[in-house]
Amino acid sequence: MGRLRFNIRSWVFVVFPAVSVFMIIFFSQSVAAGYYEEKLIHTDAYSTMELKSILEDYQIKASVLDAQIAEIKKDIDWLILKINRIQDAGKKAPHGLKESVSVKEQKVITLLKEKSRLEKVLSHYKKEFDLRKKIESDKILAAKTPKQKGASETITTKKISPEASKSIIDPSNTIKKSQIEAAVKKAGLGDWVEVNGDDTCLRIETTLPILFSSGSAKVSKEYQSFFKKLASFLKPYDVKVLVNGYADTLPIHTKQYPSNFELGATRAANIIHTLVKHGLKPSIFKIETTGEYRFAAKEPSKQKSFQRRAQVTVIFTG
Repeated sequence: MGRLRFNIRSWVFVVFPAVSVFMIIFFSQSVAAGYYEEKLIHTDAYSTMELKSILEDYQIKASVLDAQIAEIKKDIDWLILKINRIQDAGKKAPHGLKESVSVKEQKVITLLKEKSRLEKVLSHYKKEFDLRKKIESDKILAAKTPKQKGASETITTKKISPEASKSIIDPSNTIKKSQIEAAVKKAGLGDWVEVNGDDTCLRIETTLPILFSSGSAKVSKEYQSFFKKLASFLKPYDVKVLVNGYADTLPIHTKQYPSNFELGATRAANIIHTLVKHGLKPSIFKIETTGEYRFAAKEPSKQKSFQRRAQVTVIFTG
């Protein structure tokens, strides 16, 4: 009996402090995470320029999520089609195929939740950013308006048109999707790109493949006309341009390209150099690559030529 009491007391003195330490650490981490989330939403912590940068980053993240969701959904459609064909042939579809569909469907749900969260934060930041720009615009307008010095002094005021008034009240002057669609068509880019998103997160993406030769990152001459038109079209707008470069599954190991990651990145970089040559600013671009591990090609294909490609995504930020 004495030994039993001793064991119980030992357990209390050893285990309880350990649990207490764990709870303190967990609580501290929760408080820190809560503070970080509060700071993230608390826009007073950021300057107007920082808010603009955050908006651009969130818009790019939302665009990437859209591309991931679309890619996974097409993978699901292809898997379901394969399962149906196997079953139509009177055979039993492998369990792995059905399990893969379930996994991908769950991933889509997760990505949609993340997209919803991004859109809420994006909306929060945009409202604050637009409000600050309006206040700044009002201050500039007030500074330019002459003050009345006396009753006998006549002040002449210039009548502002409804269009100009709208631009003063709403300095962000959000670009409409219909405007971009019309401009894309007028620029002769309708066969090359498609307009996606809405007026708060508008983007265009290349739909026709920008392909490369095996082991090469040289941009073919046949794409020069397209890039020239694209650069000319984008010059008047405030945009960020994301260029993804991809490679096929054939391994590469040269002095210039130690792996497919370098090859994919160089393909994206060469497209950027081409667009800069046609007049776009280098600061608007961002390079991404996953080498051979995720392809921009949406449809399953045995042709490796469709895996050696690049994709251009343009985010309209103002």
